[in-house]
Amino acid sequence: MSRVALGVGAPLALAVVLAQAFLPSLAAKRVSDRVARYGTVKSATVSAFPAVELLWGKADSASVSAGTLTVTPAQIASLLWEAHNVSDMTVVADAASLRIAAIPNGLMVSGVRMEKHGSAIRASATTTQQQLDEALPNGFHVEPVASGGGQVEVKASGGLFGVQASIGALVKPLEGRLVAEPQGFPLAGLATVTLFSDPHLKVESVGVRVDRRQPLTYGLSLSATLR
Repeated sequence: MSRVALGVGAPLALAVVLAQAFLPSLAAKRVSDRVARYGTVKSATVSAFPAVELLWGKADSASVSAGTLTVTPAQIASLLWEAHNVSDMTVVADAASLRIAAIPNGLMVSGVRMEKHGSAIRASATTTQQQLDEALPNGFHVEPVASGGGQVEVKASGGLFGVQASIGALVKPLEGRLVAEPQGFPLAGLATVTLFSDPHLKVESVGVRVDRRQPLTYGLSLSATLR
């Protein structure tokens, strides 16, 4: 019996050792290839113990370091959902161009950092007023004026049919979506515009702060929950 146990146990132990040695690297390569669809990837790591968890899509942690990415919010949500069985994940990027339907030219942001702990998501980045202006159609201007309570107050101005107008709006979570709600006129809620919505991601708060005055630079933050 001892010989049988040894004959079975030795190959099993070897298989566990080999899995621990090679499966995280293979998983990291898969993660790197997935993110590389959107830009340059500097490095990717995945850890799991026991490593056979990776065969079921589970992992203890993962990290990705990227250069410049071009991505939509929907693609970001898809990446996060694919990693919903990863306990802790960190993604950093030097810069990113966010392609948003409401911002046709794409918004350039820098110092991107996204962290996932369980189902909780926190993301941060910086952008300048110039980059924000460049993202909008000619003649339109949006400037954050206040932030607090998980929402951001902005002032938007621009010309439509030859008429210049300026309105205030709140960018805030609403039933899991991120919306912009005009302020200052009756039934403004009927003109609410959805900036982002995804069935797997519930937006909980957004924030803006002034990081520098010259050039005018904003720190952006967002928290959400996978569902």
